[in-house]
Amino acid sequence: MSISVEPTSPVLCIPKKDVVLRTEVTFMLDLLGISIDDLIYLDSPQISEIQHKHMRVHLVDHNKYDNSYLKLESYEVASIVDHHEDENGPCTGYKRVEPVGSCATLITSLFQESAAPKVSLTDDMKLCLGGTILLDTINLDFSKGRTTDLDVQMFKSLSITNSDELFEKITKAKVDISKLSVYDLLRKDCKHFTCKTGTVYIASIFGPTWEQFFSLPNVVEETAKFRSEFNIDVLIIMIRSENCQLFLAVAHGVPFISKECIGDVTEKLNLIPLQNFYPENWLVFEQLNLRCSRKAILPLFKTWLEK
Repeated sequence: MSISVEPTSPVLCIPKKDVVLRTEVTFMLDLLGISIDDLIYLDSPQISEIQHKHMRVHLVDHNKYDNSYLKLESYEVASIVDHHEDENGPCTGYKRVEPVGSCATLITSLFQESAAPKVSLTDDMKLCLGGTILLDTINLDFSKGRTTDLDVQMFKSLSITNSDELFEKITKAKVDISKLSVYDLLRKDCKHFTCKTGTVYIASIFGPTWEQFFSLPNVVEETAKFRSEFNIDVLIIMIRSENCQLFLAVAHGVPFISKECIGDVTEKLNLIPLQNFYPENWLVFEQLNLRCSRKAILPLFKTWLEK
């Protein structure tokens, strides 16, 4: 692939307000001295400024338009570089979809293969690519099932020293929620479904204990804001503390929900009701069955609420 010299504007495929949820990304940006205000997002005013009838789109780390691309989907996809399953999206030019651990591996490879003169990676670019490869492949650990030989080869070509230390810092940043509001915590890692009861969201939060979560500023107000914005009838919050305690909080506006009627779920998850103060229309439990992740909890609640 030849490196294009046409004017190019990198666009992050998220709204600007969501970038703070990617704490590992903001860590790397800070490390590189890049302000989040200097980037272009799907809802940035600059989008309309760079759009013109001859504009072409290059997709990186995904290979097909989805619902988030409403402002871009009418434009030609000129190239695709991705490591996910190929969804066979349209592409008029270069396409490389390869099942490696990190898309940054493919980007590094493309720089090495480029026929363009004087194309070289700066130290900051090497750090950015290398950090991403480490995070995506869990520090190049083959036992985790994400790492390929090409990931290792391309990472080594970046000549990054102290890779274990870098991985530890990025991993720590990924779970650092100290700068996030309750509203952001609920949005950071959330799944949802609909049933007879209405719209149900399950948010997963790692780090605080139940007491620490309810001590956060404006916890009741921000939870109410989150429920209102997304029209949530039942909000289930999984809180896994650093010392491996697991708590389940249910905020709802449904009259029939109570700790007495939640029996089936209580038994399977081994839930112990907590008697401390908590807001009206909240149920709070300690979950003693630590093996049940959100993936297991979601169908349990869905089946119970359908009844």
